[in-house]
Amino acid sequence: MKNNYKSCLVAAIFLFAVNACTLFKKGISKPVTVSLSDSSFLAEKNAKANYIKYLDLQSPEKLTTAFLKGFKSEAAITKNVSLKFNDENADYILKVKSLVVTESSKIETINDPKSPFNGQQVELNTVESSVTIEIIDTKNKTKKLMDCFNSKQRAEKLKNNRDIGDLITGSNKDNTQYRTKLLSDNICLNLSEDVGRRIWVPITRRIVKALK
Repeated sequence: MKNNYKSCLVAAIFLFAVNACTLFKKGISKPVTVSLSDSSFLAEKNAKANYIKYLDLQSPEKLTTAFLKGFKSEAAITKNVSLKFNDENADYILKVKSLVVTESSKIETINDPKSPFNGQQVELNTVESSVTIEIIDTKNKTKKLMDCFNSKQRAEKLKNNRDIGDLITGSNKDNTQYRTKLLSDNICLNLSEDVGRRIWVPITRRIVKALK
């Protein structure tokens, strides 16, 4: 029974995460055309970590492609929105002012008197993708709506729980062995795609407000 409850909870969390963008979008009451003015922009890579682990695994072109994948997929399920490209006659013109993927680092100190690693400093990396989009209302081309912004990040973590190796060897039973939980090699791509989907939340909110 307990396992079934956990399974249901995990499934519910997964479904919420998948549909989060849709849940927080504003409903647009009438059909509008939205045009991305330039789909040939390139993502910017911002290396701030002392030791880069993830950012150099992807090119600006791949990061841009990942963003556009998420952007197009979310547009396709946004009710009453038709997405076009380089169409000056669209109701709203979108321009990506910046798409930045940043890798930074911070120092964390292990605080566990029972561990032989107590007091040891560990450098953990964080990857963040952020996008800023400008919206122009073509009914009045001098009118720019408030810029839309979205970001998402993931960070490495320190962990002391037993892994499969510990279970096989019977080690780390007291959870005093610490290691770094790394991120996926594709984390930069994943986050870029995520913000491509998530940016539709502020976009729809701006459009709804403009239509009033």
